[in-house]
Amino acid sequence: MKRALGLTFLALLVGLILLAAQRSLAGVGAEVPGNALNGGRIYDNWIIALDSPIPQGDHPLWDNQDFNQRSGVITWRCVECHGWDYKGADGAYGSYSTHYTGFTGLEDMVGASHERVIAWLDGSIDPNHNFLALTNSTALDDLAAFLRTRLVNTDLMINPTTGASLGNRLDGEELYFGSCAACHGDTGKEINFGTNPAPLYLGDLAVADPWQTVHKIRFGTPNPTRMPASEELNWSLSVVADVLAYLQTLPRGNPDYDLLSANRSQPVEVESQAQMEPIVWASLAILAVIAINVGWDVYNQRRTKR
Repeated sequence: MKRALGLTFLALLVGLILLAAQRSLAGVGAEVPGNALNGGRIYDNWIIALDSPIPQGDHPLWDNQDFNQRSGVITWRCVECHGWDYKGADGAYGSYSTHYTGFTGLEDMVGASHERVIAWLDGSIDPNHNFLALTNSTALDDLAAFLRTRLVNTDLMINPTTGASLGNRLDGEELYFGSCAACHGDTGKEINFGTNPAPLYLGDLAVADPWQTVHKIRFGTPNPTRMPASEELNWSLSVVADVLAYLQTLPRGNPDYDLLSANRSQPVEVESQAQMEPIVWASLAILAVIAINVGWDVYNQRRTKR
């Protein structure tokens, strides 16, 4: 009897583990509608990426908050509400930032169905969030692909408290001179992102807004003459963090420039990127099988004593 129970338990255990693995891998081979790399650039600035007419006034949802005092075209950009770290009010655009709006992050979009994400983008869920009227279905497919498959936990690359890169500066230096210096110069000063009186060089951006810097490294810039995207070069996130670490050592043109600055008095909890659901289900199933096995043994012992 015990041997039969043991074999039954083993068979159930193997089956449950395989089922959990199947759940975790479900959809991996499925085709994802849209181009996620284009979607990353649309998230950055869809007006430039799509060469779209500039919307008039503020975004319809902008009046739902009164913290961020910006107005006009910037209120229509995805990033102004949800942040370069995709965490909205829970991330770098928290209550300590001048970009704070109180709008939520986008973590729930990761792994969501294409239909669900599109429903948020085309106004089906909220008519005031209808970007289909301003763009087109292809653009929304691209943006949805980005949201579903390319969002990452930036805490794995950037210290959320200090804004410092968690990468290796020496490895990043080699990558910089191999892939970036030709355009940005040996010291990152070849391109001035600011003005002559208040210059902003690569070192300024990397220190003042490392989250935006990482996004642009990964997806390039939205303008037609964009730089190559690391996602197209198949760079890992650790490689991106290495490059950022080196960029943060480059000389600055405006040391006082501090676009959003991480909150150094309120550390942000680092979340796990793991797919935990299959593991939890498998663990619960194993515990259930063990409980059934123990109960069966107790029942047999009591029946034998009778």
